[in-house]
Amino acid sequence: MCLTAEAFALFLNMIMVPEITSEPGRIIVHAETRDAHWVAVEDEWCTMAPQIDRMERFAALRSE
Repeated sequence: MCLTAEAFALFLNMIMVPEITSEPGRIIVHAETRDAHWVAVEDEWCTMAPQIDRMERFAALRSE
C-alpha cells in the first residue's frame, strides 16, 4: 500500500501514535500489535503491513 506524502502526513496525524521512529527514507510506526515500516519510494510512502497482516491471518487459520 502506498500513499502520497500529503496523505501519509494526514494519516500519521490522524492515528496519533505516541511513538514513531524516523530515519532518512524510512518511518517506523510502533503500534500495539507490531511495528509498521513505511519506506519512501520516489514521491510516495509505502508499507507492506496489510499484506503481512493477511499472511499472518491465513497462517493462523492453517494451524487451527
